[in-house]
Amino acid sequence: MKTKVLLPVDRTRNSKTAEDYAVEFNQRLPLSVTLINVINEKVLHDRGITPNLMDKLVQSQRDHAAKVLGEAAEPMRRAGVEAEVRIEYGIPGPTICRVAEEEKFDLVFITESGFSELGELLQGSVVSYVTRKCRVPVLVLKHRSR
Repeated sequence: MKTKVLLPVDRTRNSKTAEDYAVEFNQRLPLSVTLINVINEKVLHDRGITPNLMDKLVQSQRDHAAKVLGEAAEPMRRAGVEAEVRIEYGIPGPTICRVAEEEKFDLVFITESGFSELGELLQGSVVSYVTRKCRVPVLVLKHRSR
């Protein structure tokens, strides 16, 4: 039986470390990975954006998310890792936890945030939220020096 892993993929590709780790980890323990990108449409609301422009912006976000997910999935598929991609909508932290819990994932792989401690305190981070609030085990991965 494969370990069911949820792996959030961000649009900045900050998640590359977790993706690489999933490929390596799959050699020890077979994984079934779901790569998820969460689009936060709420950040665009109440900004005076016309509905037509809003539709274009949201479509642009979807297109970019699909591209990033495809880039993340390709090395996994080449390495024989079972990988599914999906786009969700909502606030990233709560959405990741909801999906992980409702769909009974065994584990969430997530890469440490790129914020400094002060930045995390002022802005918060998806990683902080997921590690504190998610009821599914979370593996936080450190960035590798390249």
